[in-house]
Amino acid sequence: MPPAPEALAATDTVVFQPEFVEFGGEERVILSLCRELQAQGKPHAVLCYRDAIGLAQYAEWPLKVVQLAPAANPMARLLSLRRCLRRIASQGGPVPVLFNIQSAYHAGLGADAPFHLRIPDTYSLLTYVPPAGMPVRAALARKIKNLASRAVQHMATRRGIQRARSLVTNTAALRDEMHTLYGRAAEVIYLGGFGAPMAGAPQRSTAPIELLSVSRLQASKRIDWILQALAAIRASGVPCAPWRLHIAGGGPDADALQALSASLGLGAQVVFHGFVSDADLQALYARSHVFLMPAKQGYGLPAIEALYQKMALVVSDESGVVEILHNTPWVAVAQGGQAGFARALGDMLARVAQPGFFEQPLPALPMEKSWAMQFIKHLQW
Repeated sequence: MPPAPEALAATDTVVFQPEFVEFGGEERVILSLCRELQAQGKPHAVLCYRDAIGLAQYAEWPLKVVQLAPAANPMARLLSLRRCLRRIASQGGPVPVLFNIQSAYHAGLGADAPFHLRIPDTYSLLTYVPPAGMPVRAALARKIKNLASRAVQHMATRRGIQRARSLVTNTAALRDEMHTLYGRAAEVIYLGGFGAPMAGAPQRSTAPIELLSVSRLQASKRIDWILQALAAIRASGVPCAPWRLHIAGGGPDADALQALSASLGLGAQVVFHGFVSDADLQALYARSHVFLMPAKQGYGLPAIEALYQKMALVVSDESGVVEILHNTPWVAVAQGGQAGFARALGDMLARVAQPGFFEQPLPALPMEKSWAMQFIKHLQW
């Protein structure tokens, strides 16, 4: 049985995330924070409603993960969080931090004890609508219900953000959006990647140019932009160095993307690897020259990690990480949607084909440990 809330000690620094349903970017960020707490000798615990992945197995130290395990209804969740925050406050422990905007919403509805907030994505980033999607014509009653629900959500989220002891986010763009929506300024602390920048020049084959995309295969990741861009570059007739694209990851759009690749005639130049192990992913990083990230996202930590590996980067200007990646030949920032991404990719293919490209110094990049130390200091833990 998972530890109950009573397992939280008065000295524990508590990090709350509503649910753990798959091991992804935010889970890695939470482990980074807890790793630094462990390094500083500060007792800590991760709190959640439900842990479906066994988060502790991903830590290299004995990580305490406590589940509130409320009944499967919204009110039970809110009350369980409310009671737990009260209990932490009554014990006089460090003020806990709640991760993500759903936590702000829940805290705004029910919390009456101190808490900090860290919000990496706003609702505008969490709700993806395909550009070509047709609007859904809902019945009037449903429209009214949806409007009322969104109004309650907005008011509760605003209340949660306003009441937070500290508010932290990843980028200036997110800070500005939350200030406009909720009237509260956030502290911006840029995330660092996992690992460290490579020393020396990478040992890679000079041809073909190996391109890499790593993500869940779903519409919001815009993997179709990559395929369309490569087809457009080939159709343009402009001389281009030979290339091969590696797509790592699984998801609901896997079959559709493979069909699109075939229809564009990209053939064996595109390799779909599916879900890959950590060892296989590292091998792909080691052989690849350019990392591709066309998605709109609050930050985009994989971009930092690709640069650590001395891979060039093509990234959408709708990815928050571009705030710290301007004015470097290692990065091509795509502006102007899908067509802009094709232009940026073509530009980067020309850059990396030049002798000596990968011997250039990397730009200054944030590090995992420095982010965690700054975060802990800001929350006064």
